[in-house]
Amino acid sequence: MPALIWFNEDGLNPQHQMVQDYADAPKVYVFDVNYLKQWAIAKHRVQFIYESLLEIPNIEIYKGETVAVLQQLITDYQVNEIVTTETPNRLIKSWQDELLKYTNLITYPEVYPATDSRSTRRFSHYWRKSDRAWLTLT
Repeated sequence: MPALIWFNEDGLNPQHQMVQDYADAPKVYVFDVNYLKQWAIAKHRVQFIYESLLEIPNIEIYKGETVAVLQQLITDYQVNEIVTTETPNRLIKSWQDELLKYTNLITYPEVYPATDSRSTRRFSHYWRKSDRAWLTLT
């Protein structure tokens, strides 16, 4: 079944399992300017996203309203499903729900980078609350 891999800002790992499972699928990301403005996404975050995208081979980067762009890509690529990662972001989740009206949506769990039991010192306030829970995820 032809698929399209849609990277969202919470899943930018070029070695993610979804990329391996759908090696021949086109890979896309949509910079949604309205979203960036509405959520007041800082320029350094946008730069981080862009630089992360540059590490993903053959990714196509679009600008526009996310669901509309993906709907057009579904037609252009004649795909039957979109593959993406889970996210805690409620707006991205709403886009995923909207896409279910047009195609199958496969969501992979996002893999967090922490793999050992040492506590990181960066973002110490946040980590004091959640590091043990994160570090036990596999």
